[in-house]
Amino acid sequence: MPSEPPAWWHHAGMLSWLIGIVVRFLAGTWRVEGPGRAPLEQWLGEGPLVIAMLHGELLPLVALHRGLPLVGLVSRSRDGDLAAGVANTLGYEVIRGSSSRGGVSALREASRTLETGASPAFTVDGPRGPAGVPQGGALLVSRAEGVPVVWVRAQVAQAWRLKSWDRFCIPKPFARVTLSYGRLTPAQPGRAALEAARDTLEACLSG
Repeated sequence: MPSEPPAWWHHAGMLSWLIGIVVRFLAGTWRVEGPGRAPLEQWLGEGPLVIAMLHGELLPLVALHRGLPLVGLVSRSRDGDLAAGVANTLGYEVIRGSSSRGGVSALREASRTLETGASPAFTVDGPRGPAGVPQGGALLVSRAEGVPVVWVRAQVAQAWRLKSWDRFCIPKPFARVTLSYGRLTPAQPGRAALEAARDTLEACLSG
């Protein structure tokens, strides 16, 4: 028989639910500028993708892409338990694992996710940074499965930013949020090609 979850888990579940409510409320006040999420919806209509985003922009991106066939990758940590709970509250499925823990199994699950028609979403500079510097997981899955990488940005005019390594962004009520996207073809075989693709992705996400 499985053991009873520790007490903090129950608190994390309640906190995830409360955070989910707050995020839904905030997102309902934001003013999304530009084409919105229409470009991503069009590309998803053509087939599954590998999604690449920055850890610090996670909250507005998760809030504004609800209802799309995306599956989040979340680290195996206590913070990850909270993040996974919030993602579930907002309607997302999650894969647990990161570059520091469970990375290989997470990449396998991401590949399986593509086979189901859903798109795995990577915070490519997480879970520990450096901020804005992509790691290779998303690019490896893209290359192995032959599907494009789509990078996603949420640039916010008015936001609270935490004093964390990623300067985690919490858009204020009625903030202006500009979504932007770009599509990259799968990297060619070889380490040099993968590193070149990583550099390209970093440049796109820093723009």
